[in-house]
Amino acid sequence: MKTIKISNGEIRKGYEFKDLSESAQTKVLQEQVRFEVEIMDEESPYFEIAEEMENLKTPWFLESEIFHKHKQELIETIEINNYLFDEEGEILPVSYHIKGDKVVKTTYGYKDRYLCDIE
Repeated sequence: MKTIKISNGEIRKGYEFKDLSESAQTKVLQEQVRFEVEIMDEESPYFEIAEEMENLKTPWFLESEIFHKHKQELIETIEINNYLFDEEGEILPVSYHIKGDKVVKTTYGYKDRYLCDIE
């Protein structure tokens, strides 16, 4: 868990995926699956499943198939991206500023509403 101190003095907690409850982890995984489906193209690692579901005339099972057959890959994607979440599994607006191959600054907030740096 990371403690985030907003510039107005407010304190928030940011949780890594592994620190979330089982229900929050499930929510995060479902959101990741929806995202993967949304950006899917022929290069997607899940494209073959989409084709299979289409051929079986059961496209409504696509998200469930990805969730169950590729759960570990989804978790790895979440962890590689260093996402932080609130206690309920909602993604927090954290940005990593990179120079070369090193993170030089981590900030919390939105493009139009910067809130603080994270140490």
